[in-house]
Amino acid sequence: MHKLKSNQDSIPMCEVSERRKYQRVEKPIIIRFRIRPQKGQAIASSDWDMVGVNDLGARGLFFNSSYNIEIGTVLELKIGFSTTTAPVKCMGIVTRVKKHQDTSIFGIATAFTEIEEHEKEMIDRFVNATLSSNLPHTF
Repeated sequence: MHKLKSNQDSIPMCEVSERRKYQRVEKPIIIRFRIRPQKGQAIASSDWDMVGVNDLGARGLFFNSSYNIEIGTVLELKIGFSTTTAPVKCMGIVTRVKKHQDTSIFGIATAFTEIEEHEKEMIDRFVNATLSSNLPHTF
């Protein structure tokens, strides 16, 4: 880890480069998920839980849930962008869980593990289009 020299303590955010391969967007999107059973476990419920995504990128997503889902849990996901297109269907693994203070809500970070390349590109196009539409317009 590098320490900043005192004259570098306030680097403007625009000078910090994004370390991620794909950009992410914070835009409310509704997804459906269910826990995929591991070997030896009972069959998964046919019910899908619906949640709003807080953060979405081509490699994963972050959402809030009332369930404390363990790290390493495999989720089946359906990500819908509109009512006119079929949802992206993929698998993800829970990589991080954060309990929100003074609530019964958990933040769930999920990395995609099984996703078709064209679906990953579709998410990336959605993210880029959303980011472009959120840029301030100059007249």
